[in-house]
Amino acid sequence: MTQNLPLAIILVVVGSFCFAMSAHLQHRAVDSHLEGNVKKTRMSWDDLILAIRSPRWVIGLLFMGISFTLQVVALTMAPVSLVQPVGLLAFPWSVILAVSASHRRMPKRVLFAVVGTVAATLAFTIVTALHAAPESDMKVFRVVIGAVVVYAVAATFAGLGAKGPFGWRCLFWGSGGALFYGLEASLMKSLIEYARANDWLHSLEFWGIAIALGIGALAAGWFIQQGYATGPAEVVVGSMTVTSPVVAVAFGIAVLGEGVNITPLAAGWMLVLGLIAVAGVGVLSRFHPANEVAPAPAAADAPPPMS
Repeated sequence: MTQNLPLAIILVVVGSFCFAMSAHLQHRAVDSHLEGNVKKTRMSWDDLILAIRSPRWVIGLLFMGISFTLQVVALTMAPVSLVQPVGLLAFPWSVILAVSASHRRMPKRVLFAVVGTVAATLAFTIVTALHAAPESDMKVFRVVIGAVVVYAVAATFAGLGAKGPFGWRCLFWGSGGALFYGLEASLMKSLIEYARANDWLHSLEFWGIAIALGIGALAAGWFIQQGYATGPAEVVVGSMTVTSPVVAVAFGIAVLGEGVNITPLAAGWMLVLGLIAVAGVGVLSRFHPANEVAPAPAAADAPPPMS
């Protein structure tokens, strides 16, 4: 299939809404099972098995499948460094869904974080699209090195999600899942490009990449569920839709050769816009209403002193 950037962008926009809906439904299922998980402890396998029995969680999985399918189709028509950043639109979708469900007004600084992140990432997408390479240049050894690096960094985030600062555990888990999520898109693009140029059915390299993709997908799902268990769905979606494009763009440029048309000026803009988007998600994680500590009981409610 030849490149068709407009159609690929449309598919990813629809897929971003499906992803946000999946996160919204699965977070509510997990949060309901754990009764809020106020201590933000790691969810056990038994907890996960019980949570996925919820019809709400299963419907969320269906939305996730639709999102993944649309993303794969888009990857056949556009570079991964363009497809993944458009997925950031899942971030505002998730915030809108959360606000609608809670019937609460959005704090101004959270609103500014959402707007800033979306604007920066959309600008990032425009810069990337204007400098998109006509085709990828995939080398298997570069794919292996890139995958190993992402796996190592994701493991570090998992440790921080389990034992790190209390208020940031959700963000760490979501970012770890995002690393795998960005890697999965990159590995899928690698498989597509490899199959176009080689006899993939009898290729050990092809199936090796496919196995790495499968393991990463399972790890990403586990990390995401831990993120839902330790914080708001919007923070998980926000971290994923910002971190995963960074991973995908870096992978596309360094591994798949998609950066041949990127000028130094364009690279500078991509770096600045990416940092702005990441900062916006950090603000959301820090100041989201769900992370506020409940106030201590008023003095008037204290029991009277004993005589």
